[in-house]
Amino acid sequence: METLSFAKYISFSFLTLLFTLCSSISYAAEPASAPPQLIGQVVWVKNTLKAQQPNAESRTLARRSSIYEHDTITSDTNSTGEVSFTDDSALSLQESSTVKIDQYSHKAGEASSTDTFVLNVIKGGFRTVTGAISKNNPGGYKATTPVGTIGVMGTAYSLYYNPENGNLAAKLDKGSIVVKNKDGEVTLTKCGSGDKKGASSTNCINKLYAEVGGANQAPKTVAQQPAVFDSEPALIMTGFPKSGGGGLVGSFCIN
Repeated sequence: METLSFAKYISFSFLTLLFTLCSSISYAAEPASAPPQLIGQVVWVKNTLKAQQPNAESRTLARRSSIYEHDTITSDTNSTGEVSFTDDSALSLQESSTVKIDQYSHKAGEASSTDTFVLNVIKGGFRTVTGAISKNNPGGYKATTPVGTIGVMGTAYSLYYNPENGNLAAKLDKGSIVVKNKDGEVTLTKCGSGDKKGASSTNCINKLYAEVGGANQAPKTVAQQPAVFDSEPALIMTGFPKSGGGGLVGSFCIN
């Protein structure tokens, strides 16, 4: 009986060791997680601009620093900066702002109806000119806040969200945008820009500014430019560096 029990013990121990070794080998053979997708590059920085991947340390950004999908980008007090994306869109952050790139999908040179660009505005705001993504798939582009969402149709616009009072402000420079939430929506258009009838219609009325007064408030158009847009960062249209190139190419500045 003792001999049998000892044999069972040896057999059990051997099987346990074998299982542990196999598990270790299997674990070691698991592929490393894929690196984040490169989607943009910093054009310029004033003072301090940072980016952070989920569950990672923040990175201090400089000219030509890389930007990745799921980055949260933050500008400090008296700090701004601009990012050029692979679809040739550009975005300049206002001071004391935080935005997260929730989704980004685009292959350079390909017109895909599945292109996606979703920005989550946590606080503050930005100035932007949209690129190929909004042209390839207008429904795939949006900027979100807790009180409203912005949809675009090939455009240049500015957005600012104040999390303390829930106020959201939008400014249209070119094209057309829709500001909407569960309580309603408004469309901003500029005569002759984004409105096909606007170029020839004498009845065209510019609708350039919109506000959401807080949670559970419907968006509304306003006649005067919201004060948050009285001072905005420059927007330098560079285009994203092409493969084999040495840096940002071609530029013009929107003041």
